[in-house]
Amino acid sequence: MPSFREDSFLIVQPGSQNTLVRFGIEDTLSPPAYSIPTKVYRNASDPSLYTINGQDESLAVYPIVAGDIVDVNGLNFLLKCIVRSILKNHPVLLLNSIAFTLVQTSNRWSSDAIENITKYVFESLQFGAFSVVPASLSSMFAYGSLANACVVDIGFEKTEVTPILDYQVYIPGIKIIDKGGNTINTKLAKSLPSLSSEQVEFLKRSSIFEVLSEEDASKSFFGSEQLVEKKEDDEGVLDVAAIVTSEKSTREILAEKEREKRKQGKAAAESKPNSELETNTFVDASGTAIAIGKERFQGCTELIASVATAIHRTLGKITDLKRAQECYDNIILVGQTTKIHGFKEALMVYMYTNFVVGQGAVQGGAFRPDTTNLIQDLNLIQVPKHVKFLNRPDYFSEWKKAGFEDCSFLGAQILAKQVFGSHSVGGSFAREEYLEKGPIGIWHNRL
Repeated sequence: MPSFREDSFLIVQPGSQNTLVRFGIEDTLSPPAYSIPTKVYRNASDPSLYTINGQDESLAVYPIVAGDIVDVNGLNFLLKCIVRSILKNHPVLLLNSIAFTLVQTSNRWSSDAIENITKYVFESLQFGAFSVVPASLSSMFAYGSLANACVVDIGFEKTEVTPILDYQVYIPGIKIIDKGGNTINTKLAKSLPSLSSEQVEFLKRSSIFEVLSEEDASKSFFGSEQLVEKKEDDEGVLDVAAIVTSEKSTREILAEKEREKRKQGKAAAESKPNSELETNTFVDASGTAIAIGKERFQGCTELIASVATAIHRTLGKITDLKRAQECYDNIILVGQTTKIHGFKEALMVYMYTNFVVGQGAVQGGAFRPDTTNLIQDLNLIQVPKHVKFLNRPDYFSEWKKAGFEDCSFLGAQILAKQVFGSHSVGGSFAREEYLEKGPIGIWHNRL
């Protein structure tokens, strides 16, 4: 297959909410040039046709829902709109000179959908070459070439745990749970009913929303016990026994309680950490400052427990314990939810507390095995002995500013350079091959 120019590489990563796009790869690999909504509209007069701009939300089509392609024609139309935009900026560009890499953002994509897209890419878009790369494999390449790893992609509506064994996706071990960033939103909406769904999302993404460590929780304004998430909030409930046994009237007790609350509020200085303030504010889309109490430290418990359990069950399917342990030592966390301050640390604590073999101890923020049981631990035939989240590489300067949560897009660029470059490593599907094999040929040319 002839090599393609890197300035004609097209990378598209379509998710349930947004689609990331970059045309042309530079020497310094850069974040996506565009992030557009993964949404099109049906034509009001002909439902079989689509448009990119619509006013009537009842005609809106979301081609991907919870990772599953539910409207492949709508997704193909979105790809067509992206190509139109590229041609507008590059009027002399030949479509058959474009090498297209599509990032498969979910293991839920069906074979029929991928073959349908393949047909559309060659027959309607007239591209010169095509490659479909799993997001999990792309994420692994962004961190380096790892033989065995575990990619945990926490999306908005679901979380996917994908083991990588010998540089390939281990399909039998894939685990998908229907919990993600929206799980947090649901919890926050229940505890803060006065906020709109948009404001809840702004709160979650703000700097005041965080998961406190046990130590920080104990030092917080509320104390550890007050931050435990309960099914029913008992805030504001009076201690009836205290009133009955007190010589003061109910009114006096209530007045004292209110004075104490105000006193504590005044004592909370601006210079104090977020955890030590009774309330803190975030700004919503309209510029309104909204004060939030202890709810800004709650909402992540269920998601953390579910993700940790999913990792444990996934890696439990690997019969080779040595490789399973390597996966535990090479866990890659991706997705915007992982940006929440304290989320990764809380997930690590949960895994050590519930799944690591033998007693573990937390010392200075690092996890170390209990040395008194070290010899006994070495004789055990179970994993994990320890768990590690991979540190982000520091040699992609442009990605330091943007954040590494969308590192699968970076990995797709790295793979595209190898797949479509002069030293092709396989994984590409050229137009000539398509004419010979048809859409099913994509399965013989996947990484």
